[in-house]
Amino acid sequence: MKKLSIALSILPALTCVPVMADFVPAEVVKDNYNKQTNTSSRVSRFEGLNLSSYVVNEGGQVSDIEIVASIGQDKYKREVVEYVSKLNYKSAQVDGKAVPSAKLITVTSQNLHLGYTNDKATHGFFNDYETASNLINEKKLDEAQSKIIELERDHAKNTVEIVLLSWLKSQHSYFTQDWIGFDKHINNAFLFRDNLPDQIKVRVVKNALQWFISKQDYVRAYDAIDALGNIKAFVFTDENKQQLLAQVNDIYKNSGDINQQIAIETDQAVMPLLSKSEVVLESTMPLSKVQLRCENKVVNYNTSAIDKIVISKDDLRCGLLIKSAQAQTVTLKQSGNAFL
Repeated sequence: MKKLSIALSILPALTCVPVMADFVPAEVVKDNYNKQTNTSSRVSRFEGLNLSSYVVNEGGQVSDIEIVASIGQDKYKREVVEYVSKLNYKSAQVDGKAVPSAKLITVTSQNLHLGYTNDKATHGFFNDYETASNLINEKKLDEAQSKIIELERDHAKNTVEIVLLSWLKSQHSYFTQDWIGFDKHINNAFLFRDNLPDQIKVRVVKNALQWFISKQDYVRAYDAIDALGNIKAFVFTDENKQQLLAQVNDIYKNSGDINQQIAIETDQAVMPLLSKSEVVLESTMPLSKVQLRCENKVVNYNTSAIDKIVISKDDLRCGLLIKSAQAQTVTLKQSGNAFL
């Protein structure tokens, strides 16, 4: 019998973000969703992973659910939204007053079967994976692309395989200098890295850290440093961590204005995280949704007339949720004070 297992994990807070003495984060008080439900007797290996951003209002109810990163089967998005919508929270508070709060949750949709396990990559996957990886190393990039297409079509089904595929795609994109593709695939491999073997996980996090620094995504850079310390098979001492933090802190504190190009797919939300106090968003076509989402406040913007977006030093882990009815690339300009 096939079962659907939905695993919940909440992204950790940043090590470097100051904690407000009068701020109490929103906390789950009741999970009304049946995490295991019988779905079908037909065996399937297909799985999916989704990162959702949503708002917890002053009454503790969940609203405004948006999937901001997804790999694997699209059919699981509906179940993810259903799962998140049934969470009940104790609302966030500032100075004892309830405030809206933004949350990020990763939901993993997995198929469990009697008689065999579905939590490892198959031999067929690994054979094609190794072939494609060797072709990339040999700079036979057209052949590697053909093998990656074959790998995705025939073998990439469970969570381990689809995250490994994202990592492989990031390597191919790097050598073909497809920076939009590289950004997408390295981000997915990093966000869903818990499904990877430790030796691959280390490579993913190190590559992601370098990329985040180069694109001035300092929030994710600090996340990556934390991630290195959570890999059991990797020796990362407190001294190593402090040295790396000092290097990133120095780069961040001395950084100037940040200009980022962000590709948006049709009706697919993105949520870049913010690390400067003043933000300007520019688009060539109308946007359908712009919302500042922080752990201690949520602000909706009129998409037809967006003024400068201002973040204070007391705002916690802020992202700008952006959505468009038409695919386009927007420009995100960050300036002002560094507050991480």
